[in-house]
Amino acid sequence: MQSYGRYFVSSASDADYNIRLRSRNISDGIEEVSIYIDFGKSITPEKVSVMWEADMVDVLYSGHPCCGGNHSLPQSWCPVRSPSRFGFGAPVLYTIGENSLNSCTVAVNDASTPLSIKFWVDDFPQEYKVKYEVVFFDGDPEPISEYEAVIRIDTRKIPYYEALACVYPWWRENGYVIPEIPSAAEDALYSSWYNFHQMPESVALLNDLEIASVLGFKTVIIDDGWQFEGEPRGPFYSKCGDWVVANDKFPDLVKFTEDVHSLGMKLILWFAVPFIGPDSEIYERFKDKVLYYRNDRTFVADPRYPEIRRYITDTYCRFLREYGIDGFKLDFVDCIRLKDESPSYNSGMDYITVDEAVKALLTQITEETAKIKNDILFEYRQNYIGPAINMYGNMLRVGDCAYDSVTNKTGIVNLRLLGYPVAVHSDMLYWSRDESITLCAFQLLNVMFSVPQISVVLADSTEEQKALLTHFLSYWNENRDILLHGKFIPLHPENNYPVITAEGKDKQITVLYSDMPFTYSGKSADVFHNGEKHGIILENPENKALAVEVYDCFGVLIEKTSAAPQSIIRVPVPVRGMLSVR
Repeated sequence: MQSYGRYFVSSASDADYNIRLRSRNISDGIEEVSIYIDFGKSITPEKVSVMWEADMVDVLYSGHPCCGGNHSLPQSWCPVRSPSRFGFGAPVLYTIGENSLNSCTVAVNDASTPLSIKFWVDDFPQEYKVKYEVVFFDGDPEPISEYEAVIRIDTRKIPYYEALACVYPWWRENGYVIPEIPSAAEDALYSSWYNFHQMPESVALLNDLEIASVLGFKTVIIDDGWQFEGEPRGPFYSKCGDWVVANDKFPDLVKFTEDVHSLGMKLILWFAVPFIGPDSEIYERFKDKVLYYRNDRTFVADPRYPEIRRYITDTYCRFLREYGIDGFKLDFVDCIRLKDESPSYNSGMDYITVDEAVKALLTQITEETAKIKNDILFEYRQNYIGPAINMYGNMLRVGDCAYDSVTNKTGIVNLRLLGYPVAVHSDMLYWSRDESITLCAFQLLNVMFSVPQISVVLADSTEEQKALLTHFLSYWNENRDILLHGKFIPLHPENNYPVITAEGKDKQITVLYSDMPFTYSGKSADVFHNGEKHGIILENPENKALAVEVYDCFGVLIEKTSAAPQSIIRVPVPVRGMLSVR
């Protein structure tokens, strides 16, 4: 272990790597630590770590893009670990102190090399310290002769979400420029997954889309099942790989696409990017070019082979040309990784590492499909969320969490905190015809700050449920610039964000996810009540005379009142209703 001031560098290798470390203060509270490693020759490097400690003062919670709702402070034997490689995670980790203020935000400017950022409470020396560590080459790195990276350490006492908002611009300065997205990427979306699963069918689906288009949905994803005939038998993905439209479900996909377009909607098709099932015809051709076998009876193709990348890319180009679709849901990209049983590099491959091959595959897909059609929609999903891989996508969806509103909300926040100029989508909302209107509205308010996706059979929904969706989408569309692009303020991550606000120039929109008071701050506000008790406590410390309106969950005005200067009043806002303060 070598020390460089307060930084300690160690290597898992017995080799004597030539390592140089240099730190410099960029501004008050922001430090950049540069590491350069000369390996002397081209090798596959072993782990190299940079570690430092800080006082165990005002550190209450931790977080990273893949943490879900876990914001704990672990000890040394189970540190928080933010993993990052091209196809998984993002190189950032943060700790939070009192009042949701930043304690320390750590980011690395390399979003492609496998690495991890760690944090733990060091209770052994009894010196009241916490420790941070960046572990480079924590995975499947490519052979290199030298390496350099920069660690950005932000300890400014500012709101944690403001500290995180500075990370993507810094990544962008380091070359990770996410292109401007098509406007359609931010349109509300209907999905066939939870409602039809592997049995989507053109007549029933088009019937539902006619309703969806009237309610306000602009895009549809046909999910898994369109690519094989009959009902599913056996594990889900055993027939993946041929990508031929099932004639019994979509006898004329060209006509179906035209019908969708006539409704004013765009059509996206689901593809499990790397899957080759043993029941597919293509299996015999590629069975020796796979990374591993999954327990749901499918193989993961190895993109290090150029013929694998060519086959996948040609498939997507074929669907654009033949069927006129508008985009692709590229699923399971994060499954493309090495396992113990994966083959080693051989002469048939043109990339040594899997991540470099995935990058080449996505580059090939985006470049060649763009020659056929402009503004193609590409949906990605947690956890392939880094700034490197999202240079190729424009829609980023929360991972599957059917009916789980809290996981949906926390997933949305974790993605929004990355600050990418991509459309962050909720996982699809899913409810039954028998669900109460209050709990349907509960789900909707939990995805207010994302592009909403829904996967409900609308033809079987009640008129009340459809009226609720109509109002929600109308309000969301009218205010989506604030909701998606305003200043994003999610408070109290330790409690799964009980208050979230999006703030525009002249208006703010807040959702209270628990029975908390709302404090008027001088700007017009719409405040949604997603707690459990009737009424919202309105605090008016700005000493203003306020006009107050109360709406129910359908947007119907039910009361007008006022709040006198210096008043604290309980406004009778119904659960899932809205308080408008002017």
